Amino acid sequence: MARITVTTLGTGDAFGSFGRAHSGILVRARRGCLLIDPGPAILPQMQKTYVRPSAVDAVLVTHLHGDHVAGLPFLLLDCQFASRRRRPLVVAGPHGSAARLTKLATACYRELSRDRLRFSIVYQEVAAGEKFTLSGARVTAFGMAHSRTERSLGFRIHIGGKTIAITGDTGWCESLIELSRGADVLLIECTTYSTDSPDHLNYRQIAARRHELRARRIILTHVGEELLNHARQVRLPIARDGGQIGL
Repeated sequence: MARITVTTLGTGDAFGSFGRAHSGILVRARRGCLLIDPGPAILPQMQKTYVRPSAVDAVLVTHLHGDHVAGLPFLLLDCQFASRRRRPLVVAGPHGSAARLTKLATACYRELSRDRLRFSIVYQEVAAGEKFTLSGARVTAFGMAHSRTERSLGFRIHIGGKTIAITGDTGWCESLIELSRGADVLLIECTTYSTDSPDHLNYRQIAARRHELRARRIILTHVGEELLNHARQVRLPIARDGGQIGL
């Protein structure tokens, strides 16, 4: 097994195009297991890749749209009743995460209120430009251009001597250049093939500006129907549900 393994648990857009699962990325090292963006199908996707929910040390959230966070209540449900977690779970995300995610969990199951849990949840709210440590990784947050109503972050994760860059959802912005610089792998959203949007990237944009993205490897994720219909014309790797990247 590679020193660092990145598993793309879910690689689809918000519509689950072509049956792909919603967002979810797992970064595993010898001394840490970090889950990024627990989308709605996160538990079955973890089960398919033989990862126990109890192995997760911390959760990292790029933004608070449902296709990126709606699986968190089910992760907490497993921790509470199935794996019977005792150690704290750290959940880091943009400002507003603590209140929104607490409401989401208790809206699904009242038993997930923080005063009823057998383990503690530690919410850590971060802003663009902040550097922090999470699950044995050094993380830097970058502001992304995704939504006028949601704070959206990309993350540069340095762990075990390797650097993983994750854009979350975003249109083109200058932060992408610094986020990707020197990364061993860049997981970049690519919702469409050529349709322009201020909130999402398309393949033609990425291909045209590939030289600005100085990552050693670039892999497309958060892919939608239009992109997948043009998959034969795409010259960059497209992530698949359950795929593993060894670093």
